[in-house]
Amino acid sequence: MTVKQYEENDLQAMITIWNDVVEDGQIVGLYILHPNNVGRCGHLCNASYAVDAWKRGLHIGEKLVKDCLVQAKRIGFQVLQFNAVAESNIHARHLYERLGFVQLGTILKGFRMKDGTYENICPYYHEL
Repeated sequence: MTVKQYEENDLQAMITIWNDVVEDGQIVGLYILHPNNVGRCGHLCNASYAVDAWKRGLHIGEKLVKDCLVQAKRIGFQVLQFNAVAESNIHARHLYERLGFVQLGTILKGFRMKDGTYENICPYYHEL
């Protein structure tokens, strides 16, 4: 499995799943890296990740986060920050902590679930 940069012809597959991970030529995950803010906070970046549900548990998310850390530093960001990690997303939280991310606190009822209830979110950051 390799991580590759987005190409124009990847768009349809990315829409289906939501920089991408390719396994045997098939897109199985992706991440979007962007500034978290502008101006004096422009050195902070944020990322969103998605992994094909059928490929979860294969450490694809870990590979995406590791690549994201490298790319964010290469681009010149100084901090990668996750603003809204659901408290119940223990697999992601354990991964982030294992990779050196620090939890900034807890925001009560900061995430609206599909059923309309609210869950706490845990912001994380990692210096690059």
